[in-house]
Amino acid sequence: MSATLLWWGLAALTLAGAAVVLLTREMMRMIIGLGAFLLGIAGLYAWLGFGLLAVAEIFVYVGGVLVLFLLAITAMGRDSESRAIARHLDIGAAVISAGLAVVLILALQGLLPASAPVAGVTVEKTADALLGAWLPQFEIAGVVLLAGLAAALAIVQGGDDE
Repeated sequence: MSATLLWWGLAALTLAGAAVVLLTREMMRMIIGLGAFLLGIAGLYAWLGFGLLAVAEIFVYVGGVLVLFLLAITAMGRDSESRAIARHLDIGAAVISAGLAVVLILALQGLLPASAPVAGVTVEKTADALLGAWLPQFEIAGVVLLAGLAAALAIVQGGDDE
């Protein structure tokens, strides 16, 4: 029972972090939301028994990419008003996001927790799982993270709307 509650807590942390990134307009809050999202993903990796992936997620994404974003924001030297992002409704982006959500739901449909997490997982078992039955899900997660990082870099780079 507690393992299922842990899974749902990590899923809630992941979704809350993603919602903060989507709904806020201030850069620092976006970075904090991205950090919560990435920590939730690392927690889900750890819950599934993939400790190596969880540690890599924390070191590479949380420890590296978020620090890079913070450095980029502080190096820009803009005032706090210019860091607020103007939102424009884009129907194409909404349709693509909805389509990606449907693809993710269909791809990850059978992965809801039915039992306790896997115990005694080694690096070899992790590699076998990632290069075996879980390869499509792992690749989908990689593409989603890559798209999120590309979007965050585009936001940090900014641009002038005319």
